[in-house]
This record gives sequence, structure tokens and C-alpha cells, in this order.
Amino acid sequence: MIQIKNIVVQFGERKVLNGITKTLNPGEIIGLVAPNGTGKTTLLNVLMNYVTPNQGEVIFDKNLRYTSKKNEAKIRAQISMMPDQSDLYNHLSGVDHLNIYRQMWSQTAINPEEVIERLNIAHYVNNKTYQYSLGMRQRLCLAMQIVANTPYMLMDEVMNGLDPDNVELISKLLEEKKKEGKIIIIASHLLENLEKYADKIFFLKNGEIIYSRDYGETLQQEEIYLKFSSRNNTRLIEELKEIIPGIKLKELRNERVIMNIEQFSTEQYINVQEYLKKSHVTMQIGVLDLLDRYSIYYI
Repeated sequence: MIQIKNIVVQFGERKVLNGITKTLNPGEIIGLVAPNGTGKTTLLNVLMNYVTPNQGEVIFDKNLRYTSKKNEAKIRAQISMMPDQSDLYNHLSGVDHLNIYRQMWSQTAINPEEVIERLNIAHYVNNKTYQYSLGMRQRLCLAMQIVANTPYMLMDEVMNGLDPDNVELISKLLEEKKKEGKIIIIASHLLENLEKYADKIFFLKNGEIIYSRDYGETLQQEEIYLKFSSRNNTRLIEELKEIIPGIKLKELRNERVIMNIEQFSTEQYINVQEYLKKSHVTMQIGVLDLLDRYSIYYI
């Protein structure tokens, strides 16, 4: 378990994190969503103790805190952050990097050969990393963390530079690690993929969590929307306003138009449905997906 209690991080006059409080449980994948520079990486750095918060604390396993060198060593043995591609040594091979992580996390590490096979990197892992493409370097970085095999795993843009096949491969691997009881925290911009495997998702803005979704509990509490998109959105919106004066709708940057269905009477809903059908526009009914949410909050 990780308890994040009232974390505040301030740089000058700017509060990058402003009172973040959450409890994360074993066997969960948590997605952090926000544009660059809005606190995602800072929160990960607080969890790693790379950044000391101005206020608040992080508690691991109910009682472990970064309050002494001894405690920090205990926590370090249980937590890892996926390395950045810039952390790789060009004069070393992929196998060399995997063995470094095996030694650093000797208490929890697994055999690198298992990870090499699982991530399909055997054909290049013995080469020096200066020869690697962006996607190859990214898979090696993930492989290093998987070898460490810590209970707490932090990842920043884990899918960056990967083709669809490797995105799918790594998504399945993350699911397997979740089933092993690990807490996995992923900062990501690939929202469609993140929504497939995350158990909880938090949106950060102005240092605060402005939206959260727990796929195990709160999904049914989400508001229901009627959604459509068309090349003629402007005309459709104006005509819908004539059909139902006072209708509230919002056009998102992803060209989707959304309307909360709670605003409609039964007759109005039928009228909207019939109008869209006559206009040959396919509509959907359901909760907003992450792309819709992102468009509302950040664009």
C-alpha cells in the first residue's frame, strides 16, 4: 500500500502539487494524466524521494516513511522508476543494463533471460545501446524495471515510441504484473490504451486532482452523454438549438459534440434522436471516454 497524504510541492510562487491525497492498493494500475509540466513527473519524483515535498508525506506499507537513511534504504529496495532513455550507457549492451538492475534490486530481481524472452528483445539485446532505435531503447528501459521486479513500479510515458504490436505486448505484461500484486503508476498521454488496463485514473491540473475514475467502483456514477461527430457539426448544432431552444451542448476539440441526456425530457430526447438519424449521423450513448475528458479539461 502507498498512502499519499496532503503532498504540496512549491517552486517559487508556483505550487506544482497542491494537497494531493490518495491511497493506492496492491494489484492496481494507476494512470496519471496531464499535459507536460503540470505535476505528473513531480509526483513520481516525490514517491521516489527525488523531490522533498514542502508539506505532507508518503507512507509505504502503513508505516515506512522517508524519515531516515535506514528507512529510505528499505523503501528503495521495494520501489523503482523506469529509467529514461537518456539514462542508458551507449558503450554498454542491453544485457549489461539488465544485469545492473538485477544487482541493484537483488532482493526482488528475476532472471533477465525470462524478461528478454517475454519482451522479444533477444535479437538485439547483446548489441551496444548506441545502435538501438527509439522503440528498442524504450523496450530495454522497461525490461530493466521488469528485471528489478519491485512491488512498486513507477513509469513515465512507458509506451513512448512503440508500435501498436509492442504497445499491446506491454499492456498484457502490465496486466500480468498487476495480478502479481504490484502497484504500478503510469504517467501517459496514450489515453485510449491507458483506459484499457488502468484500474484508477487521475487527471492533474494546477497541482490538484481535478477528475478521478475508479473502474471498479465509480463508473456507474458517471453522467451519461449523447455523443456524435460529423463534418457538419456547426450546422447540426445550430439546427438542434432551433429544435430545442436552450439545449446545452459542447463541441470538443476532437470534433465530438456532447450533450448530457439529463437535460432532456423524453419527447426532446426522441426529437434529437430522430433529427440525428435523418441527418445520417451516428450517435452514441454512454459515459465520456478519456479523450473527451482530456479535451474538456486541457484543450
